[in-house]
Amino acid sequence: IEKCQEGFLLAFEHYINYRKHNVAHFWPKLLMKVTDLRMIGACHASRFLHMKVECPTELFPPLFLEVFED
Repeated sequence: IEKCQEGFLLAFEHYINYRKHNVAHFWPKLLMKVTDLRMIGACHASRFLHMKVECPTELFPPLFLEVFED
């Protein structure tokens, strides 16, 4: 997975550099936002799993249950 992600990351970096944005340090700032999005996703998954353990009788949407199956 890491090799695949690395390929996408390099392609994305070349695309960003090709576009010649006027914002200084655009690529590092964009990478920081991607990291922030990953952390938000991980935090959400953790909270959802915690809710699932704490309140197993709650009705969760079927899509949530499918995504977070054990």
